[in-house]
Amino acid sequence: KIKPIVDKAIPYLDKKIKEDYDDLIKYKVKLSNKNAGDIQIQYLYMRSFFPEYKIAAASQTAYDYYRGQAQKFWLSNSKYMQAMIALALYRTSDEITPKAIIRSLKENSISKEEMGMYWKEWTTGGYYWHQAPIESQAMMIEAFTDIDKDVTTIDDLKTWLLKQKQTQNWKTTKATAEACYALLLGGSN
Repeated sequence: KIKPIVDKAIPYLDKKIKEDYDDLIKYKVKLSNKNAGDIQIQYLYMRSFFPEYKIAAASQTAYDYYRGQAQKFWLSNSKYMQAMIALALYRTSDEITPKAIIRSLKENSISKEEMGMYWKEWTTGGYYWHQAPIESQAMMIEAFTDIDKDVTTIDDLKTWLLKQKQTQNWKTTKATAEACYALLLGGSN
């Protein structure tokens, strides 16, 4: 039942990313500057789930441009977006950038035996969806599970997630769904 929806959605989204790129050309934006925002990063992440769908020839230039933007400017994005970029690039055969992102994320994390591994940004939350602590931690677990594969690190990430449930709650159904997905991905007991 879902396949017909996906069959229509993928070409539609490919067309939309091409329109984003065409707007850059139309308005004579300097292409060497950072022009990939959250939507383009989400597109790359989404596209990484569907390698069996060939990118339309008309959209290939736009895809390649935004993929290159993600590789070049990943550091200037939020931690959530960095994890999303790492996953998108890793799934599309970039061996170098995802490992650099994971290394950077590890270096910028806080690790405490009782609380596990997390990032300072998670303690304050934020206004935007990509600043939500539970969803962000779930994205980190997905990235570290796929790319790093270090069970100890993954368990530390899960510890923080479980501590949040123990001391507060997972505020939304979206947060709960993301947390459950992340906890079931891998790691140890």
